[in-house]
Amino acid sequence: MKTILVTGGNRGIGLEICRQLDKLGHRVIMGTRDLEKGKKSAAALSDNLWVKRIDVTDESSMTELKAWLSEKFGVLDVLINNAGLGTSYFELKENNLAKVGYKFTSKIPGVSGIIKSAIPVARKTGLLAPKKTTVNVPMNEVREIMETNFFGPWRMVQVFLPLLMKSDDARIINMSSGMGELMGLDGNHPAYRISKASLNALTIMLARELKEKRICVNAMCPGWVRTDMGGPDAPRSVEEGADTAVWLAASDEIPCGKFFRDRNPIDW
Repeated sequence: MKTILVTGGNRGIGLEICRQLDKLGHRVIMGTRDLEKGKKSAAALSDNLWVKRIDVTDESSMTELKAWLSEKFGVLDVLINNAGLGTSYFELKENNLAKVGYKFTSKIPGVSGIIKSAIPVARKTGLLAPKKTTVNVPMNEVREIMETNFFGPWRMVQVFLPLLMKSDDARIINMSSGMGELMGLDGNHPAYRISKASLNALTIMLARELKEKRICVNAMCPGWVRTDMGGPDAPRSVEEGADTAVWLAASDEIPCGKFFRDRNPIDW
């Protein structure tokens, strides 16, 4: 039985990771910014799961959880850095899609396709902001996404490293994306891409530095998954998206210092 901390564990891929690890009999700490939402999400899971508040942009919440973990278990076997902001975060935040009569989150069959065809027209007519690329993305947007997707996992490792070092088989798993693969980088969704490319670089650095401490560090890409972030048109289920993270966390032996999709190494 492993003690496993999952950030952003109250919904989407994070919740499914918690569910699968709970089913396997591990001690799971569901990290969530909103305790009430976390408790609601965890209602169907076992008593071997704890819901604890943590915000990866707030180091004080990390140290509070570290203190609780130290007293409760004295060790952390696996840290899964799942919490993150998606590529559509600022579009959903800033663009009022009600102006064109639709919502991105609509579950009505066929509507999402209509939305996609309407967006270019709405941008041309000024109803939506211009598409953001590397040359025009606001730096405040880049900073906010980097704060969650890159600095958040880095802080998590620094804070929880003493507990990981007490494990006989410690692992760190960073939730990355194929959009951060170096050979595939372009100017679309620049803030998200650079945050994941940076997280991949951090994964390599940590894997090499922590190898001597017997801590295995990997990154993984879940693919395009049907969640609030991925949208209803995504081809993959949350079960498929969570599978590689669960495998990296729970399998007896895994490679280290790699980037995975569907349990197979992919290029950085």
